[in-house]
Amino acid sequence: MDVLASRLSWRRLPWLVEVFSIGIGYGVYAVIRLYTPGQRTVADVHALEVIHFEKVVGIYHELALNRFITGKTWLEIPASYYYATLHFIITPLVLAWLFRRHQAIYAPLRSAIVIATAAALVVYATWPLSPPRYVVAGTIDTVLAHPVAWAVNGHGVSGFVNEIAAMPSLHVGWAVWCAVAVSTALSSRWRYLAWLYPLGTTLVVVATANHYLLDAVAGCAVVAVALQLCGVRFSGRVAPTVIAVPTSRGHKALREELEEAV
Repeated sequence: MDVLASRLSWRRLPWLVEVFSIGIGYGVYAVIRLYTPGQRTVADVHALEVIHFEKVVGIYHELALNRFITGKTWLEIPASYYYATLHFIITPLVLAWLFRRHQAIYAPLRSAIVIATAAALVVYATWPLSPPRYVVAGTIDTVLAHPVAWAVNGHGVSGFVNEIAAMPSLHVGWAVWCAVAVSTALSSRWRYLAWLYPLGTTLVVVATANHYLLDAVAGCAVVAVALQLCGVRFSGRVAPTVIAVPTSRGHKALREELEEAV
């Protein structure tokens, strides 16, 4: 497993190369995600299967959470902007922070989010899923009701969003990755507050009728697997440790840097 982690966690590249490669990678991801084939009818059937499963295991709360915020403008508007913006802001900021301040753990964490995102794309292409706002009677798309200022609707420019790519939720997956990154890099007891971000994200994506709770679970799972593959290990404490991946600077320098970061 350690050998696999070292291969997957490719070394930290110059910042311009990192920015360019991640930008190109996200662009390819967005295009493929948009044009992956998926029939609405099939996606609706999958949605009914998800709802049935959630009811069986007792985690079906989508309608209740949606009704809780519906009609409350002071909740709907913040939830709309939270859903449409934060994952595009916080995730790049955490990546840049790791690159700049925590170089020893940047490579495995960067590789993990890339792998998790690629894995999610495979699911989008092969298992389309309609969000609750399409199939759950009585739900209101609060993001559409209060679209962000720069979008034609709350989900993006019309015609440029794959509306049946709900599983897994990368809103939640990326938020979990951010919490792992922060709690890995910092040693303060306050680092655990980072986990409020994925918790809040889960509540928002479900309450706005854009995801099921099972989507959130799947988002957590795909990120957890990617972290494991890239060498991130959870010890007895909540904050994870990272297996050091050798670089051209040698084991000694990397070990010293890792000790300072953790």
